[in-house]
Amino acid sequence: MGLPEDEQRELDAIEQRLAEDDPKFAAKLVRTPSPHHRLPRRVLKLIGLLLIYVVGLVVVITGVSLSSIVVIALGAAVTAFSPVAIVVQTWRTRGNDEPSG
Repeated sequence: MGLPEDEQRELDAIEQRLAEDDPKFAAKLVRTPSPHHRLPRRVLKLIGLLLIYVVGLVVVITGVSLSSIVVIALGAAVTAFSPVAIVVQTWRTRGNDEPSG
């Protein structure tokens, strides 16, 4: 549902005045958002979770190739505990987002 013609003309006039008064600001408003700003928050969290998991696996593989128990343990901890921490944090904040009623 569009705006009535008179309101659309008013908005166009405001936009034109803004472009004349502050062209840099007007250009920022017209610019399309970067792709990661268009993704839903859940998708960004899932991507972050997968990246942390992959980093942990790479650290484990590096530890195996170096025969270092400390590096293997560090990679295992990152792989195991970081995703759990993110899921727990998401679960806790999810309860705050739901409307009470």
